[in-house]
Amino acid sequence: MMTNVLSLIIFTITISSTNGDYFADVVYSGGTELITASFKLYDHNGNMFYHIINPEAITFFISNTGEVFATNEQALFLYRRDGEVKFLRKLNYPNGFSFSPDNTYFFASDRDGIYGYSMSGKLTFQYNPGRLFASTENAKKFVVVSNDSLFYYEKGDLKFVRKVSSPFVRKVYFSDESTIKVELPDTTELIKLIKED
Repeated sequence: MMTNVLSLIIFTITISSTNGDYFADVVYSGGTELITASFKLYDHNGNMFYHIINPEAITFFISNTGEVFATNEQALFLYRRDGEVKFLRKLNYPNGFSFSPDNTYFFASDRDGIYGYSMSGKLTFQYNPGRLFASTENAKKFVVVSNDSLFYYEKGDLKFVRKVSSPFVRKVYFSDESTIKVELPDTTELIKLIKED
């Protein structure tokens, strides 16, 4: 006689904002698939803001102001500090998430595009889809790599498109306000930005 046994795995992870002012305990459980059992947000003194049982999200990103962007395989949500959960958008095969360096915007990427949200959940930027992306403070400058093309934006407007020497870009970032670095398997390409008056 064969008996099916469902094993229940429970573990907790602690995540925090970049500045350390906020942290969360996320409890995961599940048998055949991972399920988020609970999410608790705290300030740096350990005071709990809220506790959500069985949230829809699986992955959480805490901003420096305590707002939480959260995702599952198909959607993006915003958790406000008062515990309100706001649905932001459906995601079509999500593949990348990041805050701007100054933590004023959150970016979510899927097959259809890259979306930049303010901390209030307002869609502020929308860019062409791409595999890799990076921004500067306040998302004034933004770069997207898609296959062997680099798209450069300023304040949301496309300024130029440039081919890179290989479609195998490993990393793209701003080394300063005037230089984009594109890391390839064997070299790093530098793209100098021309300052407009």
